[in-house]
Amino acid sequence: MNTERPLGAALLALGAGGIAVASQISVRTFNSDPGPKLFPIFACAILVICGIGLLLSKPEGEERKLDMAALLRGLNMAGLMVGYALGLWLVGFHIATLVAVFALYWVIAGAERRGWWRGLIYAVAVTGAVHLLFAVALNAFLPHGILL
Repeated sequence: MNTERPLGAALLALGAGGIAVASQISVRTFNSDPGPKLFPIFACAILVICGIGLLLSKPEGEERKLDMAALLRGLNMAGLMVGYALGLWLVGFHIATLVAVFALYWVIAGAERRGWWRGLIYAVAVTGAVHLLFAVALNAFLPHGILL
């Protein structure tokens, strides 16, 4: 069964609905911080783009089977996202993002392309770019952990 088109339609509807709901959020901040409205709109825009991509992609044949290695990698990545959310709460944005990006690189790259130095470069670059975009350019507050 080909599930790309129904999944694409669901992602498109979910993203559009999320943007509509997030646009209704009104929270006053003391320094023109984009606040809780900006992040959900970004996330839902990504869902809309992915949904459009799935809708416009050429469907593949029915011969695809569930690959256990890919399923385990996906479950690892989902667990890393839960760990990242917990890390944001405990240690804050900078440390949690460095660790999470490195761990995601380690899972995505696979055994034959892994290199600790490459993962470290990616982690520092992504953390720095997100910090510059949100903390410097948008003057938004990044999470501070309760432990540090």
